Amino acid sequence: MSLTIMDNSHVYHKDVVGNVRKAQEDSHDIAASTPNGDVFVVCDGMGGHVGGKQASSIAVKCIVDYLKKEKHPQPARALNDALRFANMQILGYANEHPELRGMGTTACIVLLQDSEAYIAHIGDSRIYLYLGKEKQLHRITKDHSFVQTLVDAGRITDEQAEHHPDKNRILKALGIKPDLQPSFGRVRPKNGDVFLICSDGLSGMVPDSTMRDVLMQDTCLWDKGEALVGLALKAGGLDNITLELVQIAGSPHKRSVFKSYNPAIYDRDAPSLYETVWRRVMIVLSVIVLCAAVGFLIRYGVNRRKEPSKNQTMEVQTRTDVAQTNGERGSANERARLIEVFYEEYAVMKPDFAKRVCKRLKYDSPKDTADAMVTLKKRFKASDDEERQKIVDAIRGEKQPDDTKDSGLLSTLKGWIRIAQKDDE
Repeated sequence: MSLTIMDNSHVYHKDVVGNVRKAQEDSHDIAASTPNGDVFVVCDGMGGHVGGKQASSIAVKCIVDYLKKEKHPQPARALNDALRFANMQILGYANEHPELRGMGTTACIVLLQDSEAYIAHIGDSRIYLYLGKEKQLHRITKDHSFVQTLVDAGRITDEQAEHHPDKNRILKALGIKPDLQPSFGRVRPKNGDVFLICSDGLSGMVPDSTMRDVLMQDTCLWDKGEALVGLALKAGGLDNITLELVQIAGSPHKRSVFKSYNPAIYDRDAPSLYETVWRRVMIVLSVIVLCAAVGFLIRYGVNRRKEPSKNQTMEVQTRTDVAQTNGERGSANERARLIEVFYEEYAVMKPDFAKRVCKRLKYDSPKDTADAMVTLKKRFKASDDEERQKIVDAIRGEKQPDDTKDSGLLSTLKGWIRIAQKDDE
């Protein structure tokens, strides 16, 4: 089972010299139904128009021939061995032709095997995956270039990398040295997805967003490929332009699985370093103020619990008033008790007993018993509890065993007590 159909509706490939270069240094090839699957290769040569073309041609031929020879149980290992084989062939050719020393080439490979795609690349040529359903374009390779290291370090943006003076300085390529460190990936595409394999003659001239817009159009794959080439030429065509489009049509997968290397979107209005630091300082200060406010509220709440509320204060005051009222009632009860004592004690007085009590209290000397009784009555009713207690104590102090009851005196006293009790009420 193949993931694509080898016809013009599902596969597009083309290379053009461009507007500046005198010769084509790119090479590409497609090999269907090899023992290892369908093979798609794009290489961008370097080292002059002779050396660059020779290096890219050797690479494409060696890769395809290696994968055509026999089936390999491990697709990623097969791609690695194919690249190493191409690398050694280029190095050998350069040794045989000293005038071409320094030639090299980038390489991008897409291998469709069964229901999966295996990719390998070295240099700054790219492989993209366009998601047909989601209308998204993703880079699934990362450039082996000097400017890419600057982007990864955050020193420049991806947009700035396209105009950097060292944008063509690549760090890895075939034909440079025996030690080779390509990058590999594995993709599970779904039907409608499109692989875009291209040299930097396209990706360096046309922004990713514009390429996505072209692939989103409701046109055939061939028209999309032609539109991409036309955009690269219109943008200047400063380099050779090579691309291959492969649309997936036989996938069992419902969703695409891959690793994206899309750069972060560069915000032209992003804050400067000063603004960033200032914002962080303000955030820290805001947190400190917030914590202080929370602490104050907590402390204020604790103090409020300790202090009685207005209602609580009124309740306490009410309780105090009640206690005072009860105290007054207690005083009234006490006066009533003193009157009862006075009644009990005075009921057994002799006629001269009242005079003795007045004398004991150092009141003005009464003329007779009646005068003494009136004096005691007035003093008793006009006095406070303390004075009344003194009167009662004087009565008790003057009481003698031979003092007997006097009915007339008793009647007088009972009336006096009733009047005193009514006044107290």
